[in-house]
Amino acid sequence: MTHRGGVLPSQWIRKALSDGTLSALRPVEPSQIQPNSIDLRIGRSGTRVQCSFLPGRDGVASRLRRFGIYPVDAGPDGVVLERNAVYLFPLLESLKLPPGVRARANPKSSTGRLDIFCRLVTEHGTSFDDIPEGFAGQLFLEVVPRSFPIRVREGDSLAQLRFVVGDPTLDDDETRALMAREPIIVAPETLPAGHAGLRVEDGVFMSVNLSSEGAVGYRARRNTGAIDLRGRHPVGQFWEPISHSPDEPLLLEPDEFYILRSNELVRLPPSVCAEMVPFDAGAGEVRTHYAGFFDSGFGYVSADDRGVAAAAVVLEVRGRDVPFHVDEGNHLFRVILLRNSEAPDDLYGRGLSSHYQGQRLRLSKQFLPEDGDPESQLPLRFR
Repeated sequence: MTHRGGVLPSQWIRKALSDGTLSALRPVEPSQIQPNSIDLRIGRSGTRVQCSFLPGRDGVASRLRRFGIYPVDAGPDGVVLERNAVYLFPLLESLKLPPGVRARANPKSSTGRLDIFCRLVTEHGTSFDDIPEGFAGQLFLEVVPRSFPIRVREGDSLAQLRFVVGDPTLDDDETRALMAREPIIVAPETLPAGHAGLRVEDGVFMSVNLSSEGAVGYRARRNTGAIDLRGRHPVGQFWEPISHSPDEPLLLEPDEFYILRSNELVRLPPSVCAEMVPFDAGAGEVRTHYAGFFDSGFGYVSADDRGVAAAAVVLEVRGRDVPFHVDEGNHLFRVILLRNSEAPDDLYGRGLSSHYQGQRLRLSKQFLPEDGDPESQLPLRFR
């Protein structure tokens, strides 16, 4: 057990699997273990429920007897989860956390980009996604598809879990100092942005990009077919590309779902990982992110690779109560930097390949790339 505060790395997760801290009904696949997290898999027998709930002292089984509508079977052929319906699945993984170690869950990148709202539920839990130190028991996942029906199967990963000791959050002074030493945030012109032009206040404020050639984003189409999480689908059946002219405002409509990208680019060295704040009332009437975890190595290439790569942050934006005008450079979201207890033995995008490393504007991996699609862009490098 490490005595340094921070987010626990991949090697700690492997040890947790061997010592019983983390257990699974099926063997954990190596691909589930990320630099700072582990992917969680849904079980076969889920339940369509009347409403979202926290089990509290009554427990999950009691709540399911009260709010369960019908069972769903995520067997080999899969089951389609309908839009705006609430489902609860047991997870294949369970926990027995030691003192001093807590955990936090978040949707995976692909889950967020498909507008699937997911939250972790624990037995007798009184809050979503956060697991207190010493917790021992089964885990469940609430799943709500918002834009598209989705087909899921037992073993599909929709969420990921991080383990934490102490307070890993870098304060504003620590954030500025780290950004001064290393190009964590990269300006669009490919030069290190440092911290001079960035607002640092409980995280680093970042802006939306509307100046790219071609599509600057996508809007989810309504009344589509189902998306198979293990399939590959044509983009046009599910997404409408968005272009932007400085002469015309870009208005985000209430309850519409959009994929946009950040103006600034990010690269995370082995010493830190990051998390996005999903909603900030001061930034506007939008929720900008579902999947908020960024692993060490995201957008990063070490000096041994003779250059620095950087990746945009893809924004999963849902309008809220009123139409909202987005301008180039609007500070719509914050990224919080988190220290690692020690450097992970694998880095995102190096030993662990990813669909999203070096991304600009990129849809989830369930969609086929198109000619001229921003997916085909090479990672940016500067010297």
